[in-house]
Amino acid sequence: MTKLIEIKDLCKDFDNDGVVTKVLHSISFSIEKGEFLSIMGRSGSGKSTLMNILGFLDRATCGEYYFDGKNVKDLTDDEMAEIRNEQVGFVFQSFNLLPRTTVYENVQLPLMYSKLPVSEHKKRIDDAIALVGLTDRTNYLSNQLSGGEKQRVAIARALVNKPSLIFADEPTGNLDSKTAGAIMSTLQELDKQGITIILVTHEEDTARHAKRMIELKDGIVIVDKRIEDRIFTSNGGGVKK
Repeated sequence: MTKLIEIKDLCKDFDNDGVVTKVLHSISFSIEKGEFLSIMGRSGSGKSTLMNILGFLDRATCGEYYFDGKNVKDLTDDEMAEIRNEQVGFVFQSFNLLPRTTVYENVQLPLMYSKLPVSEHKKRIDDAIALVGLTDRTNYLSNQLSGGEKQRVAIARALVNKPSLIFADEPTGNLDSKTAGAIMSTLQELDKQGITIILVTHEEDTARHAKRMIELKDGIVIVDKRIEDRIFTSNGGGVKK
């Protein structure tokens, strides 16, 4: 397989009025295209900081980050923003849907900043909505949806630009266990289609839906392993191990 991400001796420090806090310490690993990886760790482990760097929301203090063969250190802020908008999709715990707007309009949002011809928008949006099983909800307002439906809209929005990489940041944190299972099943279906997914979570059971797990503690990778006892969850929320 081809590497999508490679990081070497990556570190991140935060300087607050001369007080330096070291958050990530010399982290190294790679991610193949089409891989489903979970990054797990307790609050304060550095997983959100790492996600922000990998997702082009922040820069590392030291070390190397290669994305699809490009050294991110050599990219301008505008070039980073372009990659973030066109090649990366984000799914957050809080859904981040626009209020009083339809499913269609929420999924359309990333395309408003893309170079894709407007004539192609409708098909992209319809395809993304269909992929998460919400075609019959296309014209529903966001406040008419259940929590699980809102998260599936967020996934469709992340997919609409056909990104190289999707980050799912605690995507089940606001959902009951049955609905959370359906969301994890959706991510596993996307994995089968060859989409690269990075799942960020503090829960081991959630992390075990991925194929590989990296665990952080105090900004250091303490585990990097294939998941042998992977959890498979049906769309109905049932769990199969």
